[in-house]
Amino acid sequence: MLTRRGFLIGAGGLLTAAFTKDAQSFIRRTGQRLLASPAEVAQTMYWYEGGDQGYLLTIGPWAFCPPPPTWREFFTSEDVGHRTEPEIHAIWEEHGIGPENYDDPVGGWFWETRFDLETGPCARAYRLLQKLDLGPKLRCGSDEPHLVFCEGDVANDDSRWVDARDQLTLSLVQARLIDLKLPIRIAQGV
Repeated sequence: MLTRRGFLIGAGGLLTAAFTKDAQSFIRRTGQRLLASPAEVAQTMYWYEGGDQGYLLTIGPWAFCPPPPTWREFFTSEDVGHRTEPEIHAIWEEHGIGPENYDDPVGGWFWETRFDLETGPCARAYRLLQKLDLGPKLRCGSDEPHLVFCEGDVANDDSRWVDARDQLTLSLVQARLIDLKLPIRIAQGV
């Protein structure tokens, strides 16, 4: 499933037309995107060439799903109570495992689905950018800068990712993050 969201630019818009023109001019002159940096940086959003619809965006470096921890390690890292009788019962209800299985690895399907939908770098960028007010949705085929939100396109693919259509889109995303006072900088991934 693909959805596209663009930016509201101009009078009364989220980003000024002047900034958009400056970014377009900079891109034409240098072949590079105009990426200002926020005053304070707590996270980095990376862009990678070769996304399906432009530049793939991630929060943190792109990575494959790491090997699953044991259930005990998972519960501890997520502050999930797993020692008292009510906690043990709740875990049995949700995951179908008991204390005798706590040292087994987390199930592969659960672990990979969680990575694809929540904790992986692509999913984190998708979730963050979905929540932000970037402007109206644009119709497919538009020449305006926009983000493309993608969800798994083959059977049993739960992945989510977002692509920036072009260099101007990257510049506008960074400007909007700064405008929202979010301490996130955009940089090229390696």
